This record gives sequence, C-alpha cells and structure tokens, in this order.
Amino acid sequence: MLIIGEKLNSAIPAIRQIINDKDKAAVQELARRQAAAGAAYLDVNTAHCNEEADMEWLVQAVQEATEVPLCIDSTSPAAVKKALAVLKGDKSAIIINSISMEKSRLEGILPLVLEHGCPVIGLTVDDNGIPKTVADRLKIAEKLIEILSRHGYDLEKLYIDPLVLPLAVNHTNALMFFQCLTEIKRQFKVKTVSGLSNISFNMPKRRLINRYFLAICMAHGMDAAILDPLDAKIMTLLTTVDLLMGNDPFGKRFLKAYRAGALED
Repeated sequence: MLIIGEKLNSAIPAIRQIINDKDKAAVQELARRQAAAGAAYLDVNTAHCNEEADMEWLVQAVQEATEVPLCIDSTSPAAVKKALAVLKGDKSAIIINSISMEKSRLEGILPLVLEHGCPVIGLTVDDNGIPKTVADRLKIAEKLIEILSRHGYDLEKLYIDPLVLPLAVNHTNALMFFQCLTEIKRQFKVKTVSGLSNISFNMPKRRLINRYFLAICMAHGMDAAILDPLDAKIMTLLTTVDLLMGNDPFGKRFLKAYRAGALED
C-alpha cells in the first residue's frame, strides 16, 4: 500500500502554528521523520493559513529536508500553481490532491494535471455535495474518469477517493465506503485512496477505529492511504495485513520491520 504522510496539514492546530511561525526546523524534522517511517509521499496543506504564500514556503522548506515527493493538498488552483512553481525536479512525480466534479475545481485543477502528467486524487463530490448513495458516488467517479480519459490522461495515475463520512453521523457510513471501494475496483479498474481520520470523528478511541478501518479498506483493495506514519500501531497493522494478503513476497517487509523492532503487539 502507498503511504501518504499526513502530518504537515494546517488543519492540525500545532502544525498550523508551526507554519504561521515559519518554524522551518520543526517542519523539516516532521518531514524527515515521516520519510524515515515509510511515507512514499508527504501531504502538504496550508488551507487554514495564508494558503498561497504559505504553500510556497512549506513546499520549499520540505524539499530542503527530503527528496520524498509531495502530495499537494489544496482545493485552490492558485495554491497548487504556487506549489508547482517552486517545486524542484520532476513535477510529474508529485500528487495533486485533489480534483472533483465541482465546476471551479475541475476547471482550475484539470489543466494543471494535464500539463504536468502527475498523479491526481479524484473526489466523488460535485456542486451538489457528497452523494448519499453508492450509485451516485460511482456516477461522479465515472464522469471524472471519462473526462480525464478524453483528454488523454493516463488512468494508471488516478486515485479515486469515495469520501468516507463519520460514523458518528451515520453508523452505516463505513459500510457504504467499503461498497464504493469494491465497485470502483470492479467497474473502473482504477486505484483508490482515503484518509483515515474522518471515519472516527467525534468518537472515542479514534486511533483504534482508524486502525480497523484501514484493515478493512485494505481487504477491499484500497491502494493508498493518507495516514500518520509515526503511529507505530497503524504501521504494524499495515505491514501485517500486507503480509496476510499476499502483498509481501516471502514476508520480506514484515521480517525487516521485525528485525528493526518496528512491530508493536
């Protein structure tokens, strides 16, 4: 499973303060630690700060500390452009998070995705909001796939996020999400991704819920997750489920983690 490190997100109050204070050392330490823990990408989000200027600063700060590619997390085309303008190296290596069928985001983000040919996360939301049924979310996914395909985009680089909603709002929200994962794989043969924290919002024992949610998502074929790679228990779960699902030939990654003392009971 592809791991996208979630820690550099301004929605987290402590990170918002670090960004506002322009504490480069703290940002770079978090970037290095996530990379060392196994993150293949680092999500960067400044939506709760001075988004455009701070995105530029954050991207530069992180790239000084690590060569792990970034996941540019913004609904603002202008902020994504700022990030792309200061990115070093191959711009096709980053992930844009995200595009959707919302008119403003589709029109603003699509040209950037096509110009750079980079992976993109597609959300199952349009100008009417997040659909309440599996069928309607699949319709949005299908529209996004059709538009990207029509423009010659390589669908191997597309990750669909069916958007999990909190269990505290509706106890069937996780079940609906799992059904979406299954149907996206069956009907469209594209990759899937999700964050974990939304499922447990307003519930006790959030990390516990997040871990089991991830395990079931993996069993339904989810390809990538936006998560905290510094959480040893969730990384242990991920490594173990990968082993059990036959995704770790000869258990090499599991044994490597065991020898490094990285597995927690």
